[in-house]
Amino acid sequence: MGWGTGDHEGYADEKRADGSWSGPSHRSSDPPAVAYRAQCSCGWHCDREHPIPPRPDTPRDERGLSHGPAYEAWIAALEAADQACWNDWDGEHFQPMLGYEPHEQLVLGRSDGGQRHFLNGLPVHAGNGLQLLLDDGTWLPIRYEWGWDDKPPRAYAALGAPPEAVRQDQSPLIEFALPPRAILRWPPR
Repeated sequence: MGWGTGDHEGYADEKRADGSWSGPSHRSSDPPAVAYRAQCSCGWHCDREHPIPPRPDTPRDERGLSHGPAYEAWIAALEAADQACWNDWDGEHFQPMLGYEPHEQLVLGRSDGGQRHFLNGLPVHAGNGLQLLLDDGTWLPIRYEWGWDDKPPRAYAALGAPPEAVRQDQSPLIEFALPPRAILRWPPR
């Protein structure tokens, strides 16, 4: 059908010229759509509509399929409207419903030195110690690193080691990319 899972599956609903909406199922015999809007299986819908152009009269190939620049432009407009609906559904309905709090997320911003992540309004520097929330509710101490590039920031966590290895700062480390939805906090002082 569309985006999401279970009780919250979103899709681009199609508005007809008479003002009615098609709902989750479409038939080839349906009248052409004039706009899309984001809709969710739970009943939520966005109030914003994304107009779509009428299907152009285009040449057809030997198989009877439309082609040509006008057809390609029409397809691009449909895809853009569909993407706008996904953005509406995800940003206005699905993400807020999940309950993630902005102060617990890394937020990319700018400081005097250029791009930087912030956590709870404070700048995060390479090598800072943070804590990562695990599925069982425990907080894992990590070291934050980021190369100021398009790659996600990295987390480093120490594994258990014999006491002398720990004392000599020789514990083995695991390294992984921090997912965008990772819940983080500054260590308690």
